[in-house]
Amino acid sequence: MFETERIVEFGMCDSAGILFFAKIFELTHSAYEEFILRSDLENSYFENENFAIPLINASADYNAPIRLHEVLNISIAVSKIGNSSFQLISTFTDDLNISKATVKTAHVFVNKMDFKKTGIPDEFLSLLKKNKSET
Repeated sequence: MFETERIVEFGMCDSAGILFFAKIFELTHSAYEEFILRSDLENSYFENENFAIPLINASADYNAPIRLHEVLNISIAVSKIGNSSFQLISTFTDDLNISKATVKTAHVFVNKMDFKKTGIPDEFLSLLKKNKSET
């Protein structure tokens, strides 16, 4: 499991000082990018000329208000691995380990030439298996 943290900034909040609902996806993507970049993979997975990894599904469950300047702990675990796709679960907690939100995202590897599914490269598959949740 990969772990990082983010601080809720002023521009992410509504007039009540609560995280605007769509901003949870920005935080999720930012943590996902860090997960990939800190993995020391040899290939570039965001600028690859042969394949792309588009998002094919995303959902969020909000468990408690996320407030301005709150520090969020983000844990990313791989919940499913297929031949060409994978699912991540990003869990957001506060400094007291209270669950704030859970975001599920599904991604698929596609060939850039025809946008058809392609297998997950071995290097990336190894990263996914290393971060697979046990449930």
